[in-house]
Amino acid sequence: MKQENPQQAYFRVTDSVPEQTWYWLAIASILASAGFKMANKDHWALFVGQWPPTFILFALFHRMLRPSGS
Repeated sequence: MKQENPQQAYFRVTDSVPEQTWYWLAIASILASAGFKMANKDHWALFVGQWPPTFILFALFHRMLRPSGS
């Protein structure tokens, strides 16, 4: 069985996700982190607060490698 190229696997997953979804996930995780902080759940706030850069990087990486949207 031939193993799939990691880049092909990434695009197979992300091509089905609209680009705006990554940005909405980043915003939602910022809000969730703030909510955890207000609820005095500092460990969860820090954990979830580290997600936004990852979501934004997924979107930017995808845009850089597939600028035409094809």
